[in-house]
Amino acid sequence: MARSPAEIQADIALTRRVIERQLDALARRVPRAWWMPWALGAGALVAGLVLSRVPLLRLVGVGARTVQTGIVVAGTVAAVDRFLAEQRRLPAA
Repeated sequence: MARSPAEIQADIALTRRVIERQLDALARRVPRAWWMPWALGAGALVAGLVLSRVPLLRLVGVGARTVQTGIVVAGTVAAVDRFLAEQRRLPAA
């Protein structure tokens, strides 16, 4: 069943109000710091200098090991989640 354009526009307006409210709440919590862009730029420069001193193959190897570790952790979390879901479904004896 198709929705009317008025319903779609009402949903868009509601979503916009919710997003604006959340952004206003975030802006009140996060201070406006003039130094933040400079700190990010300096951090990127330092990271670039450090990475330029690391051999490419070592960097690729560390990245590959990090990805492998992430995959193992994700698999473990998924297995534990499946186990816990199965335990919740079984009736208590």
